[in-house]
Amino acid sequence: MIFTFSATGNSKYVAERIAATTDDRLIFLRDAIRSRSYRYQIGREERVGFVVPVYFQGIPSILRFFLEKLELTAGGKEPYIYVVFTCGQWTGDAAGQVSALLKKKGLSLSAQFAVTMVDNYVPAFTVPGEEEISRILDEAEAPIDDACRVIRARGAGDYNRCKGPAPALQTAAMYPTYAHGRSTKPFVVTDHCISCGLCQEICPCGAILISGGKPAWIKPKCVHCFGCLHRCPAQAIHWKNASEAHGRYYNPRVEK
Repeated sequence: MIFTFSATGNSKYVAERIAATTDDRLIFLRDAIRSRSYRYQIGREERVGFVVPVYFQGIPSILRFFLEKLELTAGGKEPYIYVVFTCGQWTGDAAGQVSALLKKKGLSLSAQFAVTMVDNYVPAFTVPGEEEISRILDEAEAPIDDACRVIRARGAGDYNRCKGPAPALQTAAMYPTYAHGRSTKPFVVTDHCISCGLCQEICPCGAILISGGKPAWIKPKCVHCFGCLHRCPAQAIHWKNASEAHGRYYNPRVEK
């Protein structure tokens, strides 16, 4: 089984590629949490994968929440568990966070991988143009193929080449900004909103409610995936004034 979370399609694309190679079932974290599905029986030869983006060189809050509740039952054999990160540049020690959470369950991380994809953190960066997006996605194909091959063979080890210098120190320095932040107050909606309700539908933590025809953030914090902003068909959702001119992104090689 492959557990995945993807706001802009990057991790979804990688997860679907792995699923096609291994014939493993794909489970979206948003759906699992909404249905409160935390208990899973692992087949004797079944792999368990997590394919997620990296936020501030750490794991998304939705993955932490899920791992804290996850109950895996294996048939007397230690399961093969791996994680694949998608990132704009570095992953830091995100795998260490996953490993620590698994250890509390009596489980261990068998392998880790990383794939550089299109950075789409629009509060700080501008989404590249179509040509650059195509180049980045083309270059991602080889590491995805490599990960698929190793995972299919149940290869163990550290295959992450995107951790960056001093990964543990970088995560320790940067991740608290995300872990203690994630405020929904800076989200704003313009009059371009068409009241389609897509933002409410896709929000992984139920932080958005359509009220008076427009989205309202009803929780003080969210996952900060920016899926609502990127996928708004009218580009009516912004993060303060920082994202207005930075573009929008959804992986063009995966279905929304």
